[in-house]
Amino acid sequence: MSPASSPLPLSVLDLVPVSSGMDAPAALRETLALAREAEHLGFTRFWVAEHHNMPAVAASVPAVVLAALSQATSTLRLGAGGVMLPNHAPLSVAETYRLLSALAPGRIDLGLGRAPGTDPRTARALRGAAGLTEDAFERQLTDLLAYGTGTFPAGHPFAGITASPVDTAGQPTLFPPLWLLSSSGYGARTAALLGTGLAFAQHINPSVSDAAAALQAYRTTFRPSRTFPEPRTIVAASVVCAPTPEEADELAASLDLMFLRLTRGELAPFPSVAEARAYPYTPHERAQVAAYRARVVVGDPAQVRTRLLDLAERTGADELMLTTLLHDPAARRRSYALVAKALGLRRAARVAV
Repeated sequence: MSPASSPLPLSVLDLVPVSSGMDAPAALRETLALAREAEHLGFTRFWVAEHHNMPAVAASVPAVVLAALSQATSTLRLGAGGVMLPNHAPLSVAETYRLLSALAPGRIDLGLGRAPGTDPRTARALRGAAGLTEDAFERQLTDLLAYGTGTFPAGHPFAGITASPVDTAGQPTLFPPLWLLSSSGYGARTAALLGTGLAFAQHINPSVSDAAAALQAYRTTFRPSRTFPEPRTIVAASVVCAPTPEEADELAASLDLMFLRLTRGELAPFPSVAEARAYPYTPHERAQVAAYRARVVVGDPAQVRTRLLDLAERTGADELMLTTLLHDPAARRRSYALVAKALGLRRAARVAV
């Protein structure tokens, strides 16, 4: 891609990682610094994920982080990546993201998922007696849309309830654009039916063919909506970029140990490279880690550029969303800066939906 060409839009998915030796306040300060840097570099969006009962990440309530980010940035689109809807009452979500839209008009996205964002036991604690089925998610999604837009179907038991704050004359709608998160075909079908954006989690489902098939099915069956007259797609990828392939591989060692801990249900802060190198992996564990590494784009700027452009071309993604988890916050910021430069990113002149 030449410097004169239009760069592929890039965005950030942040988990507010809590590294070993760091506390949550420091992790949040680093996320604020990363968002400001991402805005300066020209990234389009900065989304915050929802996870619970995980000491390695501090983003248990994305809306709180987004409220802080709204006051630390001015052009960056901010959003949940996403709200795990079965964990929440739809009216509460509608009001929360209307309020965020009032704090940052025209800059808020609402990504929605149906996964728990945690282990089954913690999910039960969050949801009480709420079911975890697809039908339950679809009912919640229908209610959320009704609260957000004020268009309840005839006979709806909650018709007339208004999600505050309300729109006023001359004010753009406070209900943000909806993006459905997906790592399979289900989310793609639902997004097409409702006319929302689609964000595919390729860092969770590493199959590029699955991502390409889901995005194609979404485009083929897409029903235009007021917010999305045309289909819009994001593909999320896990990336570690450093000046040399050797350094990138070294930095990614932290991800290896974190993944292994997650598979065993171990709760601990994000490990350092030294902790990862000192860990005595068994042959079986090394095989597990090698399989996980296949999900991650690791390399120097040229290698990462090649792999990301290939991912965008093979899936037809309109935008890539990068998540970079590293123990050292400075190395994390540098990784995003190297990718931005490698792909010719420039500071955005305006906010894009």
